[in-house]
Amino acid sequence: MIGNKIKWSVGLILVILLIVATNFIDRNNFQRIQDSVYSIYEDRLIAKDYIFDIQLQIHEKELLLADKNDSIYFSKRSVGNKEIANLIDGFSNTTLIREEKRVFANLKEEVDALFKMEATYLNNSNKTPDASSLKSQLNTISNSLSDLSDIQIAEGKRQMQVGKKAIESVELLTQLEIWIMVVLGIIVQFIILYNPKKD
Repeated sequence: MIGNKIKWSVGLILVILLIVATNFIDRNNFQRIQDSVYSIYEDRLIAKDYIFDIQLQIHEKELLLADKNDSIYFSKRSVGNKEIANLIDGFSNTTLIREEKRVFANLKEEVDALFKMEATYLNNSNKTPDASSLKSQLNTISNSLSDLSDIQIAEGKRQMQVGKKAIESVELLTQLEIWIMVVLGIIVQFIILYNPKKD
């Protein structure tokens, strides 16, 4: 009677250990998938939206300069610059990789330089720096935004690969779990049913 209880206990302990072990492995893989999806949305799609909105503001400034609309350019300057500053602040709250931090630091310096050039241009009657300097600075900012945009695509692809590998691991482990459960079931049956003959 006691021998049967020990056999049942060993069988149940084996099953419980398998369930706990697979649960930990599955939880880790699901966490990787969740982190990957979160990162793609928060740190890539939202960041790409910030870049796009900053680019729109810069493009509007470029168009106004091309049309030689200084009065409209500077009447919209305060609101536009505030919007750019808010977007840059929003972008800084996303998770940045090392290369992205470098390009973003350059972008912030370039935008600060643009704001100073605009203030100097507005307050100087001799228009120094001239409009071509402003255009050049806007072009530099556009290039940095383009670099940041490329980083979003590359990092988004990398995160997709991380998620894909985690999903493949879950699928593989699911198959392994089925085979392990079958083997354990046979072992448990053997333990429970095995009844050595007494001499």
